[in-house]
Amino acid sequence: MPNRSEICAVVQSYVEHLGNHDVDKLVDLFAEGAVQHEPLGARTYRGLAEIRAFDEKNAQVPFTVTLLSPITVTGRFAAMQLRVHREGIPDFASTDLFEFDENCKIVSLSVVLDPEALV
Repeated sequence: MPNRSEICAVVQSYVEHLGNHDVDKLVDLFAEGAVQHEPLGARTYRGLAEIRAFDEKNAQVPFTVTLLSPITVTGRFAAMQLRVHREGIPDFASTDLFEFDENCKIVSLSVVLDPEALV
């Protein structure tokens, strides 16, 4: 089981690679059979190929992200909030919940996007 500092390091890498649109490094954080719910309740991407396709499309959108909250960790789960910045619209919050496997790879990511949660 990964420890808190290992999980926090992966979440920080996720924020960095998401913000600089590095799809290869972003996808490398996920386990082989991972799932990504984005936005939660609307779309689910299963496996690395679907996650990569989503991330490649997402990388075409000009946005930046910064950590808005501390990273919180309980066991193999972590959560944090991001400030999402896109030109022409107000900054808003996204809440991300991660689940990790024994190798500290992301097995599940649930993203709660709320463009009305202005920050």
